[in-house]
Amino acid sequence: MPNLLEYLREVKLKLVSSSCPKSLHIVMGNEACDLDSAVSSLVYAFLLHSLKVNDQINIVPILNIPRDDYELKTEVTYWLNQHSISSDHLVFRDILDSAVTCSGSVALTLVDHNVLSVQYRHLEPNVISILDHHQLERPNPQSVKDGMVIEMVGSCCTLVAEAMLNKYPSLLDDTTASLLYGTIVLDTVNLNEAAKRVTEKDVEMCRQLEKHLNSPVTCSTDIFQKLTTAKSNTAHLTSDQLLRKDVKIAENKIRVGVASIPMLAKEFLERPDVLEDMQQHSEKQHYDVLVIMGITLVGDNVRRDIAICSKDFELSMKMSQHLSSAGGGTLQLDAGTSQVEGCLAFKQGNHAASRKVVLPFVRDWLSLHNN
Repeated sequence: MPNLLEYLREVKLKLVSSSCPKSLHIVMGNEACDLDSAVSSLVYAFLLHSLKVNDQINIVPILNIPRDDYELKTEVTYWLNQHSISSDHLVFRDILDSAVTCSGSVALTLVDHNVLSVQYRHLEPNVISILDHHQLERPNPQSVKDGMVIEMVGSCCTLVAEAMLNKYPSLLDDTTASLLYGTIVLDTVNLNEAAKRVTEKDVEMCRQLEKHLNSPVTCSTDIFQKLTTAKSNTAHLTSDQLLRKDVKIAENKIRVGVASIPMLAKEFLERPDVLEDMQQHSEKQHYDVLVIMGITLVGDNVRRDIAICSKDFELSMKMSQHLSSAGGGTLQLDAGTSQVEGCLAFKQGNHAASRKVVLPFVRDWLSLHNN
């Protein structure tokens, strides 16, 4: 039985040696490609590959970013490198269009999201299954023929771990168990109830995964701190790179980038030449509105804030009004100050509300704004 690394090498070799695979089953995470999305796609594809009965089907995990953006995902590169997985073992979305175009048969499994980005909306008929921990946003969930698992746990890797334990527990060796474990710990702020992101299932899956590690975990805090440090290692990144590091896009006539950054948005807006940098970034990405979600973590103390920026200040105003009232004031936004033209800044009182909460509000605003 191959291990994960052998599987990834085999997949990459097949794609490189074959310009047009006959049958593809793609397992793809979301376009932010954070650690949860990346590890979920790799490990869940490995599980599906190990369970398949038809050897003619190539099950391929795809990291949903261009190859050139991989180094921006500092916590992803760190954690995969810790498990001897380099970029040479990975498949990025650069090859997706050509592979889909020439392949005779294409199936798509979505992990860590349940709605395709606008860029890949044409692949909607190819979606056959979904594994996700975000709010269901699909207008036609019954079209997913092999079913969906949608559960609001702290990490999609929790659902991947559960699937492996139920369907093929022997696949959980030190590598797969450690990849999943570290990701769950990071996503749930070290299983911290105060952060309001952890569920009983996250805790239980971590306990189960610990049994499969070669070295028993004496303290998950060490793993959490290393991953947090790697994620925050952004001193070498330009403003443009920071905004590309972890971003999701919502689009409905108006295009909105929702970027998560590992610092407070207030601090980001104080960077030299930030207005010019943001304007150039927004023009290059064709954004009408840029939403910057900032976060810092000191011990158990989580702080969040939001900046909403647009050359069309009316759009910034309307978006901020919607986010302030959305869900009955779920985000608990408190107006701050911004010296950057076109930007409105807010402290976020609800520290548990991550982008998983904010993005549906943004999509709601787009729907209302364009009706």
